[in-house]
Amino acid sequence: MRAFVSSPPSGFTDNATVLPMQIFLWSDEIDRGFVERTSAAIIVLLVFLLLMNGLAIYLRNRFEKKW
Repeated sequence: MRAFVSSPPSGFTDNATVLPMQIFLWSDEIDRGFVERTSAAIIVLLVFLLLMNGLAIYLRNRFEKKW
């Protein structure tokens, strides 16, 4: 999904852009505010990734067959 949506979505079924694409678009901007937004978006993406990975490890250990 390489598209730029200029207006924020108002619901779950509206068009939206993915966070990595938004980070890529913000990284090309010169304004100082976009540097802060880009950094914050990268941190949000990393935290989400770590949480999902931790949940997957927890579920794997919980439902693993014991022989």
